[in-house]
Amino acid sequence: MTTALPQYRVFGAGDTTLFPLHGAYGDGRYFEDFATRIADAGYRVVVWDCPGYGSSAAVEPATIERFAEAAIALVQKEATGLNVLLGHSMGALIGPYAANREPLIHGLILSAGSRGFAARTPEDQKQYMKDRLAPIENGISVRDYATPMITSMMAKGASGPLVDKVFEVVLSMKTETFATSIRAIGSYDGRPALNELTKPTLMIAGREDPACTAEGMKLMHDMVASSELHVIEKAGHYAFAEQPEEYSKLVLDFLAAQQSAADSAA
Repeated sequence: MTTALPQYRVFGAGDTTLFPLHGAYGDGRYFEDFATRIADAGYRVVVWDCPGYGSSAAVEPATIERFAEAAIALVQKEATGLNVLLGHSMGALIGPYAANREPLIHGLILSAGSRGFAARTPEDQKQYMKDRLAPIENGISVRDYATPMITSMMAKGASGPLVDKVFEVVLSMKTETFATSIRAIGSYDGRPALNELTKPTLMIAGREDPACTAEGMKLMHDMVASSELHVIEKAGHYAFAEQPEEYSKLVLDFLAAQQSAADSAA
């Protein structure tokens, strides 16, 4: 089965490349400031639009596995000497599956992630799907109902231009794209991929994230022996926009450590 290459944008240059994978809400545009920060530090950043998002062609069936295949195709096309995936939210489900299957992926950052829908209680599963799909099934667009949803996922009082950018990107997305991704998330169990993961992994949680909690990410951390977990205080689901300096520093420190390890092994 041939996987079409998704659309993407390249920031900076260098022999270490970071591949940020966005969540179900929004697309790669909300990573622009973050990508610029990382590129200004001397790294190369390749930001995609997941299949079905932006101008990227959709895939059928639209599943986490198929999204991961597209991520692998992107890495194979744009790989440099050292390559790290950064999976945020839905991207944190895609990342481990892709990293386990592609040797060109040397490390992984999981941001605001979870162990997958199947790891939730039946009550949580029902509420998760109801909160996200019921408005759409009742004819309400993402633009009409996403503002209170995204607000509830951020830390209390979160503000600033980067937070505004998250809202701008989310509110411009196609409603059916979001519904398709939520169904993909609802059919995926991320625990097998986490159990299989052996590559160096940084996990970043927001203390005030109600969607992918710090406690849930601690359970992910416990499943991956090669991982480290950092919790950002006063941040919710979008720590890269809510606390950009701290978030970027964690990422840069991890990239530097991976580059140092690669240089030592050479």
